[in-house]
Amino acid sequence: MNFQVLKQGIYCIGIISVLFCTTSCNDVKEKKAFYTAVKGKDTAFLKIATYENRFYGSYEVYYGSRAMKDSGAVEGLISGDTLRGKFRYISYGGSKIISPVIFLRNKDKLLQGQGVVTSYMGIAYFMREYPIEFNSKGFVFDIVSENEENQKQHK
Repeated sequence: MNFQVLKQGIYCIGIISVLFCTTSCNDVKEKKAFYTAVKGKDTAFLKIATYENRFYGSYEVYYGSRAMKDSGAVEGLISGDTLRGKFRYISYGGSKIISPVIFLRNKDKLLQGQGVVTSYMGIAYFMREYPIEFNSKGFVFDIVSENEENQKQHK
């Protein structure tokens, strides 16, 4: 009889711990943002989620008539107003590429940085000896609502 009471007690404690973990795990404060940019005939879409000092999401660049695109995942670290990370994607040529990416947050905009990229043992990175420029050469992303983002991607 005591064994059965002990077994039920352990079962109840297990259920309470699972419920506690699932409700406390949902308390994560994650911010999601949707951005779009147009440069000449090229269009880019960026969906990112931020949590503490990290970001992750998806990044797509359509070239010209949207027949060619680079599409993949972006992730990295946030330091002040700078988002620095990696873009892992399949290029329009079909090869898998990992390239460095950097954005500068300026109010409701993200400015894509351009710099000299090199690689060491297959890992691409921005060279520290050369400055990263945030000007009109890169995409300038405007924040949009989720509904606007869905409409623009389906055009």
